[in-house]
Amino acid sequence: MRNLKVEESEKVKEVIRKEVKDWDDELVCRARFKAFSGQRSDWEPIYLFWRNLILTVARQLGLFIIKPSHLKTHWFNRGGLSPLCLDDVLFVMYNEGEAVPAADVADPTAGRISRIFRRVTSSVASFASSAPTPQVLMAHDRLILTPILKDKAVEIVEVLSECHWNGWCIVTMERFWELCGGTFEGSVVLSHLSAQGKARYLSLPNRGDLLQGVKVSISASSVPSVSSLDRDVLHLTWTRERLQQQLDVIDRRCETLRKSALACLHSENKKVALRHARELKLANESREKCSTFMNRVVEVLDFIANAEMTKKVSEAIQIGAKAIKENKISVEEVEDSLQEIEESIDTLKQLENIIESTPLYSVTDDEENIEEEFRKLELDIGHENHHEPIVKTEVNNAVETESSAEVLLDSLSNLKLSDDGQARIPAIQGTASTVRNNKTKTPDLATA
Repeated sequence: MRNLKVEESEKVKEVIRKEVKDWDDELVCRARFKAFSGQRSDWEPIYLFWRNLILTVARQLGLFIIKPSHLKTHWFNRGGLSPLCLDDVLFVMYNEGEAVPAADVADPTAGRISRIFRRVTSSVASFASSAPTPQVLMAHDRLILTPILKDKAVEIVEVLSECHWNGWCIVTMERFWELCGGTFEGSVVLSHLSAQGKARYLSLPNRGDLLQGVKVSISASSVPSVSSLDRDVLHLTWTRERLQQQLDVIDRRCETLRKSALACLHSENKKVALRHARELKLANESREKCSTFMNRVVEVLDFIANAEMTKKVSEAIQIGAKAIKENKISVEEVEDSLQEIEESIDTLKQLENIIESTPLYSVTDDEENIEEEFRKLELDIGHENHHEPIVKTEVNNAVETESSAEVLLDSLSNLKLSDDGQARIPAIQGTASTVRNNKTKTPDLATA
């Protein structure tokens, strides 16, 4: 026990050195270790420092239940001096609902009537007694840090959701305690989940013993009430865990017998080696029987889970059919909507394939390619400006078209046919010169 305390103190020191860089500064620590005085605005920065440090250290240690006395003697003890304001810090956290005495947590395994009776008794006792003081709060054996408790509950639900695909799951109490980190920790987490409507305690007698379990909701909805089927599932789950434990024991025994048999063979002790071999054979046979039985249990559990999923699907189909009838939607409209959805899904898949198949280039490569293309374009434009002007606008194109039409009319009017049907050469030369003049005028108009 003492070694655990020393180990915990060393871990706390490492966290403090990492989170608080000026922990060894005498002036700063002296201001932080003083008791609260004045208005809240005066001591609130110091309160926030200690409150955040307590939560940070507890998270690093994986704790959501702390002992108030350890804060002074192990966590924040600095050369025999402890912070004088810790009592007030925990008291403010208690008033804000971030620190709750473990005695105030309801027992989740108790019945509904006993929980109501306990709640009434505690309310009457609190009404009769005076409000708790910081000294009374520090006298408690354990305090629960609710911010870390909420995070722990979310973490456990996420772990369970990875192994189950329904909206809820049933685990044995031993498995739940293992996930929470202990018996008392499991009771606190179960109490929190039960208060949130996310878990229910269930039990059933089993050969003179009480088989306990938890039904946890791993979806956004609240956990449904416990049914007789849930108790059967709990019994099957408990059987599967026991069979798995038995398989682990048999595997370890088989490994030990195998090593003993080999050692006897090396030492030429054939009789003992033969005895170990026979025991190994019997262990393997028992393992096969246990494994077969366990596979049957798993098949039954899978069948129940599939039946639950089928039930949900059938209920969803019934709800959809009822909605179609109430809204007077035809079958053709439903088919069209489904077809549109399928087409949208296919389009999205095609887009994803195109995006995945498109090679990715770096930004520098793109900039270099753009600069090269820009230089080539500048060179091409400069080269064409030296040789032949380019008409760029639609207005210039229209002017060029009109001038070409005028040249054609002039050519036809000036064209004189001879008796043998051949055109005279001067008329053609005049036309050619007119065309050249119009071509030279067109760039001037464009520049104008």
